[in-house]
Amino acid sequence: MKMTRAVLVERLPGYAAQMLLLALVAWLAWRGFSNFLGNARALGVTTGYGFLRGEAGFEIAQALIAFGPASSYRDAVIVATLNTLLVVGLCSVFSTLIGLGIAFGRLAPHPLLRGVSTAYVEIFRNIPLLLQIFFWYFSAMALLPAVGDSLHFGGVLLNNRGLYFPRLLMTAAGWTLDIPHADGFNVAGGFALLPELMALTLGLSIYNSAFLAEIFRAGILSVPKGQAEAAATVGLSGIRCAVLVTLPQALRVALPPAAGQYQTLAKASSLAAAIGYPDIMQIVGGTVLSQTSQALEAMALVVVLYVAINFAIGLAVNLANRRLLRTQVH
Repeated sequence: MKMTRAVLVERLPGYAAQMLLLALVAWLAWRGFSNFLGNARALGVTTGYGFLRGEAGFEIAQALIAFGPASSYRDAVIVATLNTLLVVGLCSVFSTLIGLGIAFGRLAPHPLLRGVSTAYVEIFRNIPLLLQIFFWYFSAMALLPAVGDSLHFGGVLLNNRGLYFPRLLMTAAGWTLDIPHADGFNVAGGFALLPELMALTLGLSIYNSAFLAEIFRAGILSVPKGQAEAAATVGLSGIRCAVLVTLPQALRVALPPAAGQYQTLAKASSLAAAIGYPDIMQIVGGTVLSQTSQALEAMALVVVLYVAINFAIGLAVNLANRRLLRTQVH
């Protein structure tokens, strides 16, 4: 719509004030950055990200790629980012599945199921997240058996050192399955999920599922009751109706607000540092920062990584929502 001269004159003071505010913020940011560079030069402190090429000199308890003391700080950043993505991915899947189950449970006709689901939401969303993580790490994980008394689930081992899965290894003879097994006071072979990762996954999944349950419940309530009645008339069972009819329409409403909750989950994963899980905050904002003294660069890298993860989550959910809408239109 074309802006008239009268409207432009009326809005001009507001536009001028916004421009002045932006200019002031930019000037303050520039002054702060210039002051930092001046102080760094006066103290003889190097700036920039050249330190990423240096040797890290430390181990990381869980690494999805090869990493050792001789690896670079850049490799440490990559390992920390992958560890964070692992947490976010696992918690997103589990919290979604739990949230959907609780959402349908809150709408179930059976009063016991409805009451249990309601109690789940009211209890877990009102307990501080850090307290829940501490509970799972310091209490529940302590109940797990020692390595010698590991619980066996086929080729999977569970003990107080972690959850161990078999993994495929490429050898000269081809692919072999490396099955974990107790070796003295430790476990040899396989791939381990640390107790810190298990506690963090449990805490984040349960806490966020309580919020996702309410988002999904609102989406389910937005679906007209006639849809379920029509599905029943053609012989669909309650579960098939929920999965094939109700859920696709509910997600159309629930996905946009759910995206914000997934982003909240990603940001809350930084609490991993409280229990020593090697994520972005623990490694980049802790170990790398303390060893290199590159505080501004390290924390700026932490901010950029979390922004990138949250941007990727928002983009993925928006693409999924558009595809869902396009499918329903056709």
